[in-house]
Amino acid sequence: MTGESAREDAFVRNGPYWHLYTSGEQMEIIFPGEGAFRFGITLLGICLAAFPACRILTFALMSNHIHVLLAGPEADVRALFALFRKRLARYLSGQGAFAPLRRFEASLFRVPDLQALRNEIIYINRNGYVVHPECTPYSYPWSLAPAFFNPWMSLLPTTPFSALTVQERRTLCRCREAVLPKHYRVFQGALFPVSFCAVTEAESCFRDAHQYFRRLSRDHEAHSEVARRLGDSSFMTDEEMFGAACALSAREAGCARPSQIPSRAKLEIARKLHFDYHATNGQLRRILKLPSHLLEEMFPTARKPFPAGQKQAEPITSTKQDKNMDGNPDFRFPSIK
Repeated sequence: MTGESAREDAFVRNGPYWHLYTSGEQMEIIFPGEGAFRFGITLLGICLAAFPACRILTFALMSNHIHVLLAGPEADVRALFALFRKRLARYLSGQGAFAPLRRFEASLFRVPDLQALRNEIIYINRNGYVVHPECTPYSYPWSLAPAFFNPWMSLLPTTPFSALTVQERRTLCRCREAVLPKHYRVFQGALFPVSFCAVTEAESCFRDAHQYFRRLSRDHEAHSEVARRLGDSSFMTDEEMFGAACALSAREAGCARPSQIPSRAKLEIARKLHFDYHATNGQLRRILKLPSHLLEEMFPTARKPFPAGQKQAEPITSTKQDKNMDGNPDFRFPSIK
């Protein structure tokens, strides 16, 4: 068995796969700086070691939410997140900063097939790039995206975790019992994610590096499908949205310059960009030169209900004991500049 059939067979054999994600829409900052991000990556490795039946294929840590693509039993995946949340609350409390982790709840989406698995990988690996205009899909540091089809990662000067002193291990893991698998390595003050994540397995979902890069940079329809399911507020940069608008304008109105098509056609393009590509009102205003008040009438910015006909991912709820670990509810992070 070769080619796509072999990849389909591997999907069935190695699953189930899960996209675990938290909402950032109403969540305060939980990773306020580089130190917190480094510990977040380290904590993923610690939690994974506690549940060896699970594998992490990719992840992205954003300032106020996370995305993790895992394989393994559902009960173990849920328990892994519960441990991550508990240890993160303890770390933040020890740093003198508090995030209201009562709202830090995860939803779990079971990936149904190989095509969907590819879409989830691409969506997660694009997250940092879309949100941060100074980043490319290969330069956002708090995700596994830079490791995909990148041989340079093997040249980084990493250190075996087992080579650290007892005190160095405790400092890195923020605990006294710092025992991790022998293959774990350390790089720049954090566990090296390539050493504990299943990057090769994730790469094997694609035919080759060309298919991965093409999906990463051009497959807007796949990105929009995942974004709509997650209720995400942004998944395409202005440049990518402009390219989609030009293609729609040429196909629907015979003009490749969206700002110059007739008003009626422009409104129809705006509807398609909003509903099919998840364009924000700001993007529609900049690309189609439509007035803000008209866009607000067409697409009110209030939170929209989950799309009809789609199954919403089941939330992972916390126990009462976990919720009591959030600390003082009156304390808030200082403003981050």
